[in-house]
Amino acid sequence: MCTPPNAPGLTHYGLIHSASADLTATLAPMVTERLVRGDPVLAVLPPTTAAELRARLPTVTGLHTTDPCELYRHPGRVLSHYRAWIADTSSDGRSAMIVAAPDPGGDDPHRAALWMHIEAITTQALAECDLTLVCAYPNNSATADAVRRAHPSLVDGSITPSPDHLPAEQFLANHPLPPPIELGKPDLTHIIDHPRELATLRRIVAGHAILAGLSSARCDDFVMAVTEIATNALEHGTPPAAVLLWTIPASVICQITDTGQHTQPLAGLSPPRATQHRGRGLWMAHQLCDQLYLWPHPTTIRLQMDRI
Repeated sequence: MCTPPNAPGLTHYGLIHSASADLTATLAPMVTERLVRGDPVLAVLPPTTAAELRARLPTVTGLHTTDPCELYRHPGRVLSHYRAWIADTSSDGRSAMIVAAPDPGGDDPHRAALWMHIEAITTQALAECDLTLVCAYPNNSATADAVRRAHPSLVDGSITPSPDHLPAEQFLANHPLPPPIELGKPDLTHIIDHPRELATLRRIVAGHAILAGLSSARCDDFVMAVTEIATNALEHGTPPAAVLLWTIPASVICQITDTGQHTQPLAGLSPPRATQHRGRGLWMAHQLCDQLYLWPHPTTIRLQMDRI
């Protein structure tokens, strides 16, 4: 639980602004109201924008700031970061606010699409949290439509329901990831069709990762993530599963494909419930790897671990 029973729950707003607009002029009144009430506020803004926001506030007591380049480096871990911050700052039951200017995609369409998947499930995944989350995006054709569909409400002078909002599963169906990038012939291909072969797979992946230059700790995390995904492919997919490994200049990549069809689009993105003892493998792999992408037909999961 994020908050005590009977708390108001999550409010999740999208804020679409023009490139010439002063974002802090819109955020400052909202943040001021919360700080004056004594609520904690996290501003996930570029350093210059965060400094401009501070300058507009009558008080900064309760204001926390962090760079979006750090918090949003791994989209699959963002919900865990949000929950951890709420737990650290609102243990006395106070309402919390996060104002953010995400730009985790850069020029990578896969990261950009995955981030919007995270946005779409946030309303459901953090529903019980006493949190106001305001996500600010520039008004451009690449993101504006997805922002309107991923957020239940919009901030535009006033707060209004988004007429284009889609439930999470429908959003993911309408906004799938782009097709996988072709990586060429893999450095290594291994086929598994029974759980007893997982020990051999772990040795193969560990050997490849070490030769590729991963540190011992990152190698262990990568092997654990690959094992979780391979186990899922054998237990819940349609074996045999093909395990492909590549070394690229900055990273090691593993892709696991079976012939089944993935039918649970939110699996791995939404945090598992505390009482949930199974179905944690995808979530764990997201927390361990630097990047994880899933294509459902056939089930294909690509994991990436960077050297640093």
